[in-house]
Amino acid sequence: MIKLEDITVQLGNFRAKFTVEINKNEWIGLIGKSGAGKSTFLNLIAGFVSPDTGALSVNNMDMSDYPASKRPVSSLFQENNLFPHLSVYQNIAIAIKPNLKLYENEKEKIYEIIEYLNLSNKIHSSIGKLSGGERQRVALGRVMSSDKKILLLDEPFSQLDPNLRIEMLELINQIREEKNITIIMSIHTPTEAVDFVSKFLLIKDGEICRELAPQEYQIDLY
Repeated sequence: MIKLEDITVQLGNFRAKFTVEINKNEWIGLIGKSGAGKSTFLNLIAGFVSPDTGALSVNNMDMSDYPASKRPVSSLFQENNLFPHLSVYQNIAIAIKPNLKLYENEKEKIYEIIEYLNLSNKIHSSIGKLSGGERQRVALGRVMSSDKKILLLDEPFSQLDPNLRIEMLELINQIREEKNITIIMSIHTPTEAVDFVSKFLLIKDGEICRELAPQEYQIDLY
């Protein structure tokens, strides 16, 4: 369980305050206008932003002061930070060991991830030669290699066409169910996620103003 208790943070003129509980294996969709605080919410959980007050815990362990590297969290944002000159294999391997000197069991793990993502025929291709959807699969493979149980997604597929976005949502849902991970995702087009999320959190002016079941979402909600 992820628990935010009276978390507050002041970022320039923007102030956010969050209190919420997120259960294991849930898929939470963050919705709201641009600048409402969705990315701030994700950055607080990831450890990229430190709260001014309040507590953040994961499985009853206070992680408010934990650095991002020590949290059981993986992140995938719009800028996937892939290395265009490296191959698919190398881009995933670098998340395990930056020097790419892997043990055999680590190599086998990467092969399994690549096969899982249907990228086996692209394993030695450079990132620059891949389609947008294939690049996002590689970025997803990189976060999968960490084996962390919380995945944060900040509109990572907004630049893909609608069919590819649905394909990626289906893949993430499959991973969530098979790996028992918790997903928190900022969503640009909530109508596409209705069939996947456990619930929506509507964020407005730096606060969660409403929790919604998927079927409660309306286009004119905000």
